Amino acid sequence: MNIRSFDAAIALAGCQGPEDIFASLLLSQTKYIIAADGGADCVTRLGFHPDLVIGDFDSIENDFERRMLASTKLMVFPVDKNHTDGELALAAAVLHSLGEKIPQDEFELYEKFDRCDDLTGVSLLFVNYFGSRHDHTIANLALAALAARRGADVYLTDGTTLGRIVAGPVTLAPVFHRDCFARAGERLFLFSAQPLDEDVSGLTLKGLCWELDDACLAQARALCLSNRALTNHPDNVRLHCRRGTLAVFTFPASL
Repeated sequence: MNIRSFDAAIALAGCQGPEDIFASLLLSQTKYIIAADGGADCVTRLGFHPDLVIGDFDSIENDFERRMLASTKLMVFPVDKNHTDGELALAAAVLHSLGEKIPQDEFELYEKFDRCDDLTGVSLLFVNYFGSRHDHTIANLALAALAARRGADVYLTDGTTLGRIVAGPVTLAPVFHRDCFARAGERLFLFSAQPLDEDVSGLTLKGLCWELDDACLAQARALCLSNRALTNHPDNVRLHCRRGTLAVFTFPASL
């Protein structure tokens, strides 16, 4: 398979999609799994074990210690703190990916991460980034965008939808490799792109029924939602973005 490997996965306590098309496949290519609190439950349900569980442990299931491996490390923080579990999990994921020691103190951990302004070459997978807590969903997308703007290669999935956050200047050919669809069957998948800031320009999308060429895209515009590839899977879609931050997604048309 030509699915890229990930330096780290950040498993969040969001919702799993109705079908696991992508999550297990991508987690199997991940070197280090960090769970933010209840994200550990998601990981174990998929048959994986986190290497590190971090957070205030207010959303994880009560018997989690019985389900963890002896090698799993825990970093426990108070409920009342200045950073979310997701922020601390991302900080730990970045530092581990860079071969840096992960501080045990909340402020030292995040401050050390905040000094990592060049994440070129780092690959990160966010799992279960959305859920019924919409404030958490927006915060998780903001964290993914922060990592992408610093140069990281960022993927997101709830199992059923696969996404990437990209920051220009960037060229992706393809956006999603065909091996990402190894468990997708022959059904139709759609492709969507949505700006995450007001500065998306020079956007070119090829390999779709409705293509763009050197376009500017306003953040409030839903011009690029629910597009279709020329085949059932958008595994030959090419993207170039000169400037700005963009979220791209693929998902079954039946959703």
